[in-house]
Amino acid sequence: MTPRHVAVLLDGLAQFAEEQGVSEAMAYRAGCAKQLEIARWCHARGAGTVTLEILPPTHTDPHEDIAADAEWAAVLDDFLVGWDGARDIALNHLGDPARLPVKLADRFRASAARRDAATQGSFQVNLALGYDGHGEILDAVRATLHQAQADGRGLTDVAAALDVESLETQLASGPLPPVDLIIRAGGGQYLSGFLLWQSAYAEFYFSGTPAPALTQDDLTAAFADYARRNRRYGK
Repeated sequence: MTPRHVAVLLDGLAQFAEEQGVSEAMAYRAGCAKQLEIARWCHARGAGTVTLEILPPTHTDPHEDIAADAEWAAVLDDFLVGWDGARDIALNHLGDPARLPVKLADRFRASAARRDAATQGSFQVNLALGYDGHGEILDAVRATLHQAQADGRGLTDVAAALDVESLETQLASGPLPPVDLIIRAGGGQYLSGFLLWQSAYAEFYFSGTPAPALTQDDLTAAFADYARRNRRYGK
């Protein structure tokens, strides 16, 4: 049994920084670079969609911010180039561009324009940055209400017509497939607001390995654990 949509929450930066004797900002940049490897591993295992979120460090040094922005620019370029067997990746940004540094938000928009101009392959990669699961759901509700107001419908009509499918169309992340497997690196055993809507029936796998140190063996262990499970989808 192979998960179709794998979501990976990259944490453990402080642990990695302490173990390696580097700053959290350097650990963050190493985690950013790790995203391409994780996507390649998941693609090789047969996943069709991968969503990645790296939790930011607590540093405030503006010089480190600039370095992190440069790392993200390199990550986007690498994904747009792709690799053998995945040269036309459908690359999406999940999150509020207003929460990003201006230059980085512009870089994501430029990447999206390049993506939309290209022939899309079957492998989808979603990079979550400036993302908030609660905020995404609230924004979808607001969008539904605004549309109803524009259509001249009252709250009673809106409430009667509201269902999972209609609200899902308003999610900023778009029509993502449900998450089958969530992998959290770094030892934490909680979601941190990650893909709250899409992970209703997801299976969870928690790895003690900090994100920058993840290996293909760690991903193989997660996929093998998932394959042994009997999914019940909340029943």
